Amino acid sequence: MNRQRIIAIDGPAASGKSTVAREVAKRMSNCIYVDSGSLYRGVTWKMIQSGVNTKNPLLVLPVLLKSKWKFEVRDRAVVFSIDGVEPGEALRDKDVREAVSDIAAIPGVRIFVVRNLRKLKKLGSLAMEGRDIGSVVFPKTPYKFYLDANPEERANRRHAELAAKGETEKAQEVLESLQRRDQKDSSRKTAPLKIADGAYVIDTSGHGIEEVTRILMDRIAELEKPRTDKMLNPVWYHITCKFFGICLSVVNRYKIYGLKNIPETGGVIIASNHASYIDPPVVGASSRKKRMTHFMARDTLFRNPLMGAFLRRVGVIPLDRDKGDIKAMKTAIQLLKDGASVALFPEGTRSVDGTLQPPKPGIGFLVAKGHAPVVPVYVHGSYEAWSKHSGGLKFKPVAVVFGKLITREEILGLGEGRAAYSLIGELIMKRIAELKENFEKGLIHE
Repeated sequence: MNRQRIIAIDGPAASGKSTVAREVAKRMSNCIYVDSGSLYRGVTWKMIQSGVNTKNPLLVLPVLLKSKWKFEVRDRAVVFSIDGVEPGEALRDKDVREAVSDIAAIPGVRIFVVRNLRKLKKLGSLAMEGRDIGSVVFPKTPYKFYLDANPEERANRRHAELAAKGETEKAQEVLESLQRRDQKDSSRKTAPLKIADGAYVIDTSGHGIEEVTRILMDRIAELEKPRTDKMLNPVWYHITCKFFGICLSVVNRYKIYGLKNIPETGGVIIASNHASYIDPPVVGASSRKKRMTHFMARDTLFRNPLMGAFLRRVGVIPLDRDKGDIKAMKTAIQLLKDGASVALFPEGTRSVDGTLQPPKPGIGFLVAKGHAPVVPVYVHGSYEAWSKHSGGLKFKPVAVVFGKLITREEILGLGEGRAAYSLIGELIMKRIAELKENFEKGLIHE
């Protein structure tokens, strides 16, 4: 029996999502391409045909609710008719393009379209592109992608498409039109254009369709890679994390933000600041609600037979901090390649004063060789709760913030080899610093 996949591909206009979604649908068995934007353009086309003011919801909704829509699959793509008429290429007319953002901003229209998009799930696997597929239509799918490109490149792509159809808009006019559309889409109150939680971001600037499609397909394969973790006992792991979670809730009233940013499958590195003894339990107890995670600990802790047996049962990797521990690195890299989650502390050891420290060189090497994206994490208040100088655990509040995914493509953009290792570490600590700043300013809510 084939697996059903809902592949959500979001992004702004002319980011390449339509072409990539079509390619993905072609390359996957029993997968159907869905252009969600065509439904909004269909509503817009119907209003124009009916002489309805597209800016007036009170006039739009009665006409929409009376219309009859019929969906069918043709050449592995969803097409539709409205009141017995297929709009076809008219959906791409200039008057439709200019008015569709006003239509898409009407809450009642979005409810109508989202309901119909969800019904398409009964057709089987879908490669669906749009602006809110991963955030609104199918928020629980693990296959979330966000394609983007710089405005100038997007305008050039759209201008070439229009020229091929015989339209004579100037390149500058196309750019201004896209910018207006971006502004409307990202500022509307209902389902604005944004990167969905857990989405894999791909910058398509300067990349061909074949390359972008390959990146997306590789990510899907990574998410589906069988996971057989012989290093970790799930029962022991969950009991341990549950115990720590209860303790942290009672003593430190700990709170979790951004948990949705942790991908549920595929190799991933969880990289956190390190100021306290309780940072590993905090990160582990928080992230276990999404998945199990391996940690590293100094090998001296394994010398006690009971402690060593316990640490191995919960998947901890022994690390010789006095030497370059190649064995520990190889173990972590293999775990990542096998689709596991591995937690790292880029600063190496605990901060002596609670401030963020520069990253150690090894973090960049492990990230580069592990071929996995990174979730930056900021733990707030742990230094005050239990630092090197606190004299024990204190009743101080603690919070953990999981940031947006740093994708593999973003990491590769920093270069290769030794020169890139320090840049990778700096990028991770920069993202952690941004989380710290936003949290302290009260800008993070969940």
